[in-house]
Amino acid sequence: MSEDRLFPKSVDEVILEKVRFFFLPDRTAAFVKNILDGKVSERALICCNSGCDVCNETIYNCYVAVKKELGLP
Repeated sequence: MSEDRLFPKSVDEVILEKVRFFFLPDRTAAFVKNILDGKVSERALICCNSGCDVCNETIYNCYVAVKKELGLP
């Protein structure tokens, strides 16, 4: 662990950190949380090459980074 903390980061902290790392708007954090909670299918997160404001592929990469940091399969 690179920083000294009394408690580990919460899921919400990890999500927001990764959302910002991928230069996504903070509002995307709630969407990533819904994917983690199973409310949104991760299968929908593919790039459709339509030039979306926030690309689903970037959200997917963020989601994978969150799962990795949280140690989720």
